[in-house]
Amino acid sequence: MWEYAVWGAVGAAVNRALIFMEANRRAKGPAWRYPDGPGGGFFLLASALHCAIGVGITLAAALSGIIATPLLALGLGAVAPAAMAKVGRYALAALDPVPPGVGGREE
Repeated sequence: MWEYAVWGAVGAAVNRALIFMEANRRAKGPAWRYPDGPGGGFFLLASALHCAIGVGITLAAALSGIIATPLLALGLGAVAPAAMAKVGRYALAALDPVPPGVGGREE
């Protein structure tokens, strides 16, 4: 099962590399470079967290028998960080659907 986690990490790293290339194209150079961006340390931390999410989700799917091939593990690892970001936004919206000061709501 650990080999599926490795494939999930590779998928998440590929996804992160594509995001990085897109950001560099938009910024006309390294988007993470300090002082214009957050700096290399933040980029490395974000990349590590991105890959950890891919590994965790892929490993959980493999241990439960959902993943049967390395290609599925690679795909799940690539999709997992984006899917978890969306789930996180839904969870935050469920906890506080309307922020204070919006729509006539008072604090």
